[in-house]
Amino acid sequence: MDIPRLVIEKHQSAINNRDLVAYIDTTSFPFTYQNFNGTSLTVENSLQYRNIYPAPWETILATFPEWVMTKHEDVKQVVASKSSAVFLIKAKWVTNNSSVQKPITLIWIAVKKYKKWGVQFRHNLGTLD
Repeated sequence: MDIPRLVIEKHQSAINNRDLVAYIDTTSFPFTYQNFNGTSLTVENSLQYRNIYPAPWETILATFPEWVMTKHEDVKQVVASKSSAVFLIKAKWVTNNSSVQKPITLIWIAVKKYKKWGVQFRHNLGTLD
């Protein structure tokens, strides 16, 4: 992928579609996920997603079973260089019921390695309003 914004969209789509192959294809390893509650996870390579760590949608569903998908409502590129780009994302969880979800704020960093863009860091800041 040549455009960092596109890899952000494809990464979220892979999560929403529960597609591990597409998810790994849009991830740059080592990959780190930091949750708003302080939980952090670093996955060194794609095999660890298959053998050690659950896919991200499994983690979400384990703690929030009503989750269907995450919808990015606003994606802003904050800063970028030739090999990295930082995005500030406002999103909402779509649920299997009609309950209104508070917006969540995310920071995602995409990097270019081996001529390919991938998401290397995701931080879920939680609800800020």
